[in-house]
Amino acid sequence: MSALLVPLLIVSALGYLVSGALFALKRGGTGKLLMSGAWLVNLAVLVLNGLIVHDIPLGNMYQVQVVLSLCLLPLYFLFTLRDRLGWTGMYFAFASALPTIGAVFMDKQGGWKRMPALQSHWFVPHVLAYMISYALCAVAFIMLIRLWCSRDRSELRRAVYQILLVAFPFMTFGMLSGALWAEDAWGQYWSWDAKEVWSLITWSLYLVYFHGRKSKWSRYADWAHLLAFLALLTTFFLVNLLPKLGSLLHSYA
Repeated sequence: MSALLVPLLIVSALGYLVSGALFALKRGGTGKLLMSGAWLVNLAVLVLNGLIVHDIPLGNMYQVQVVLSLCLLPLYFLFTLRDRLGWTGMYFAFASALPTIGAVFMDKQGGWKRMPALQSHWFVPHVLAYMISYALCAVAFIMLIRLWCSRDRSELRRAVYQILLVAFPFMTFGMLSGALWAEDAWGQYWSWDAKEVWSLITWSLYLVYFHGRKSKWSRYADWAHLLAFLALLTTFFLVNLLPKLGSLLHSYA
């Protein structure tokens, strides 16, 4: 089964990329169909990961990247129906492609055994909440880059705000559930390890963005958004890739 993973990931990534191009060419109907097909292939990878590890496939960065990309299509349809943001399909498609491409090149080690602390009812809600928030933050950041290159910024800025407005409660839940989980597992809500500190920095910078855009400093809100996403990348990637910054408490993610 593991031999199927890379071909399926490549097919899924290509599907997302082509669907993004179709959205850019104003062929939204075809783009949605192709993005849905890529999502189903992505889902097949998740199922295979679960069958291979005989557990919830959230044990390493590769498995988490697969879940991250899966979050976006349902969220895109939600924003299309609720906020009339169907025109953002290109950004959701490209944001879905990025973690899928990353997963192609990551170590796909087979089995993993959850340590006792991870055998908790908080495991899936905590990780999934962060994946949803991070996925939406990636979309919002791609839109921020587009915004800086565009003359008509009002619609893009409104969409960025609406997307982050949904992402932030999930990020908040992820952080709070992590604290409750830590207290249940280790007897303390906070241990000041690198992952926790950078998660708090990320959350705080997004909070600065929300407050900033409503204040006299609103012209600097986009810079707070930029710093927040850079902190998110540090939390999600850099802390895990640099052994001295990582910790056993968060080595699974």
